[in-house]
Amino acid sequence: MCTVTYFPLKNKIILTSNRDEKPNRSAQEIHSENHIFYPKDATKKGTWFAVSENGNALILLNGAFENHQRKAEYRKSRGIIVLDLMEKENISNALQLIDLQNIEPFTLVIFQGNQLAEFRWDGSEKHFKILDINRPYIWSSATLYDKIATEKRKQIFKEFLKKKTISEETIWDFHHQKTDDLENGITIKRQNTIQTISTTQLVISDKITLKHHNLLNPFSKPEKISLKNETQTSPS
Repeated sequence: MCTVTYFPLKNKIILTSNRDEKPNRSAQEIHSENHIFYPKDATKKGTWFAVSENGNALILLNGAFENHQRKAEYRKSRGIIVLDLMEKENISNALQLIDLQNIEPFTLVIFQGNQLAEFRWDGSEKHFKILDINRPYIWSSATLYDKIATEKRKQIFKEFLKKKTISEETIWDFHHQKTDDLENGITIKRQNTIQTISTTQLVISDKITLKHHNLLNPFSKPEKISLKNETQTSPS
């Protein structure tokens, strides 16, 4: 929910997310409900990463364009809103209609119907943008990374794009790379206990594969589920 990448590769689309949180916000195993698959937040019971059997996906990042002053209480968890939206036939239309007053600011990466989009709620206004499905992207949470850190992370991403071979495996490794910068690297471990606690990756091709790894347990292995994709999608 704090570092998200999108890659259009030959005959497949890959979305990957690092979750940077306090360790007590660990995620349980992958859950399935109403044909939706997602790692479940152990505290608030929502999610930051969800995919449906037909390949629709939503990935949540905290904050919109910049860090905001948090209120003591909000009307609803953003992770629950993700699950609510996943049940809608048209996620983009649902976002235009949804009431987000007294909901904490957030960003959504949306993949639906061979279309990639970005939605931001800044606490007072909605911002919706269609993106080019044929180019890669990186997003960083506005609540954890200021503009300087976000730009630095974009540069790390650009260096990765120079690799001769980019695959789901090398993208997974990119999300796990460690640098001397424990504050703003791709994986982090800050002194205030915020750290990268999990990685989740979605691969959409002739099948849908969701992989989730709880990084708090150094001996755990990634959990993976695979489904047949009834509506096969690939970049044009």
